[in-house]
Amino acid sequence: MNEKTDPDLEGLLEFLKQTRGFDFTGYKRNTVARRIAQRLQTLKIEGYRDYQDYLEVHPDEFSQFFNTLLINVTAFFRDPPAWDYLAREILPRIIANNPGEEPIRVWSSGCASGEEPYTLIMALAEALGPE
Repeated sequence: MNEKTDPDLEGLLEFLKQTRGFDFTGYKRNTVARRIAQRLQTLKIEGYRDYQDYLEVHPDEFSQFFNTLLINVTAFFRDPPAWDYLAREILPRIIANNPGEEPIRVWSSGCASGEEPYTLIMALAEALGPE
């Protein structure tokens, strides 16, 4: 059966939407099916319905599943040249232009699990020094 119209896949996606609030219905079906197949193979599960049953019994599997599906790529100081540039060029300018009593506000866009914002704060803390 064509993956775009596979009712078991659609049922699994609807289950995820209803139980976890993640709506993958807009994702390309071939991509979703391929990534789900990775989890099925790892767990030695035959099909989408069996995987849905597995998710219902093993709620800790959701995080593994989402990491597979969303390709969770994050790490502290990932892309070292960018962080080196920030520490060497940008943060010193921000600190030099701060009148002293004003808070320094930093912003980090979308992050899967917090490594990037924490990296930013660690780099800023190092640039500010112990005082």
